[in-house]
Amino acid sequence: MNKNVAYTSKNGVYFAVSKFSEYGKLSKKKIDDLQSGSRVEVDDAKADPLDFALWKFADSEPSWDSPWGRGRPGWHIECSSMSAKYLGQNFEIHGGGRDLIFPHHENEIAQSESCTDLPLAKIWMHVGMVTINGEKMSKSLGNIRTVKQILKDWGPNVTRLFCLSGHYSKPIDYSEDLLRESLTKWRQVETCFYELIHVDSESKDDSKSETAKTCAQEFDSALESDFNTHMALSSFFVLVRETNRLAAKESLGFESVKVSKILDRMMRILGLEIPKITTSQKAEIDALVSEREKLRQEKKFAEADLLRNKLSEMNIELVDRNKKTLWIKREDIPADV
Repeated sequence: MNKNVAYTSKNGVYFAVSKFSEYGKLSKKKIDDLQSGSRVEVDDAKADPLDFALWKFADSEPSWDSPWGRGRPGWHIECSSMSAKYLGQNFEIHGGGRDLIFPHHENEIAQSESCTDLPLAKIWMHVGMVTINGEKMSKSLGNIRTVKQILKDWGPNVTRLFCLSGHYSKPIDYSEDLLRESLTKWRQVETCFYELIHVDSESKDDSKSETAKTCAQEFDSALESDFNTHMALSSFFVLVRETNRLAAKESLGFESVKVSKILDRMMRILGLEIPKITTSQKAEIDALVSEREKLRQEKKFAEADLLRNKLSEMNIELVDRNKKTLWIKREDIPADV
């Protein structure tokens, strides 16, 4: 108001879009085009159809007193106020759905920068929408899939892999087939994780630390390039598959320590986490695996199979190798049927 970029009308306080010369810089829209294409505005209290409410007069709750009259803030000014309070007048990253670029984020920029004379955010990141069969989720169409239900069916790791498989700015189509692909990939990650845990440091080592180093560099470069999680995952899985290949040859050794550190870092960044096993659980599993191995050596295969079945009920998968038997704790995912 002091800078003469807002005015009071009979309905509230409005921002004068024409007073902000950079209006449209985020959405790449021009004021003249917007004005010529605008519909007849019902609110005749506005000086311009593009002007938007900063404060709406209201007697009903919720409402507060203000220098201009009792009312409540407009949607856009709420967000500018919260970001200024918690992040400062100028901050690094502002995110949101692509459907918010115009007019919401455009209005945030106009009001915030007119007030502070500072850029609102250095980086704007807008995410694509989740669709089903190419259609927007809608209650009327009955194609809603809640996050709660997806997490219940697929677990957080598979859900994250699914979401990270495409670029954040593009739409992603919900698909059971794609979720199953992500589940298959997650099983590869689990195998890799436990192969590295069970590695024999005295084994002949054919692993190439250069491969791990290259994958780590490509992983970082992908994320630094507009957060390209699709390419980052590609580098991550190159290292996962190579580790599993060498493990199958029983060729992992001392170099696996470096590989493990690199994979752990990648997983932390991607938000992926192998479910923890307590010390007592590990001891129980080790004991059952050792007992089964003893029964196999004694050619008591029926008894050994019973122990395998018991371990399977605990979501433990056994991998029999030439020298020893490895075990892998699989995450319990209901959709894995």
